[in-house]
Amino acid sequence: MLRLARKTVRRILLGNTDLPQQCSVAMTDPQSEVEVWLHGLGTGLNVTDSHVIACAAPSTVAVGLDGGQRIEPRTRMRLKFHERGGNRTLLGQLVLQSSAVVRTGGGDLHLFEVRSSENYCQPRLRLFGYHLFQAWLRARNNKLRARNKKETDVEMTPRAANAMTVLFSCPRPVVLVSVAWGDGGNIFPMNLMGPLGNGYFGFALNSRRRAAPQVERAGRVALSSIPFDQAALARQLGKNHRQEAVNWGELSFPVTRSAALGIPVPAFALHVREMEVEAVRKLGSHTLFVARVIRDERWSDSPQFFMIHGLYQSWRRSTGRVSDAHAAPAL
Repeated sequence: MLRLARKTVRRILLGNTDLPQQCSVAMTDPQSEVEVWLHGLGTGLNVTDSHVIACAAPSTVAVGLDGGQRIEPRTRMRLKFHERGGNRTLLGQLVLQSSAVVRTGGGDLHLFEVRSSENYCQPRLRLFGYHLFQAWLRARNNKLRARNKKETDVEMTPRAANAMTVLFSCPRPVVLVSVAWGDGGNIFPMNLMGPLGNGYFGFALNSRRRAAPQVERAGRVALSSIPFDQAALARQLGKNHRQEAVNWGELSFPVTRSAALGIPVPAFALHVREMEVEAVRKLGSHTLFVARVIRDERWSDSPQFFMIHGLYQSWRRSTGRVSDAHAAPAL
């Protein structure tokens, strides 16, 4: 009955259009389709390679700056997402409000809460139908969550959910995070992350799952970029966010040791970053980790596993940029 109700509501609001929340795609890293610009400090700043989704609820973005910019508390700015090349089509934008600063050895990391968002990947009428359908899904899922007492899932507000449609118009790579302590360890997928500039990296983990305190306790991690043909395996490892530990010898794939820290990483990894955590901030649904990269090794330039939003995937199809993509669950 629930499945039939979902299909009926979806058909009424979206017709035959397939707009999944997330799609998996194969891309080379760094992605070359979208640029992200921060406006509000005079000349716009290209922050494509120096921003990270820091928290889902409240929706928060972290931007690495070199320390030369002074931003007063509660200052409002805009984060704009453009097609790279071509007509530089504006795909979406976020209105941000400065909320905090994290000092690092590589400069200041500014935190901004999302106050509003606009997505331009689809016509307004189709977006209206999409948002209505997602609101219905959230209401239904919140009831199921309360009934089943699943407290580890993030309860998204409309503002936060709408912001994600814009944030994931910029392709986001998926990695496997390896963390080790004593005789134990864990490995799990992650896609809320990004470089912050000056040798620093930021990533966010669900505060209510076991993976976040594991990383905080260990203080060291290895992030492995993975080939697209291992996307299904990465999704299967999503359950490890809730696991106490894994047995490295019983994994379904071979592992090797990272060069600097000796942390087990998949033998099929394309790119391995080893890093030490320098700052931890609990922001709401997620905990933000700011880490210093101590070794960065690229083993292959093959296309890797990325995620984009279905609204952006539909725009890619309409403009001839499409590659093979499949609906994929959120990590």
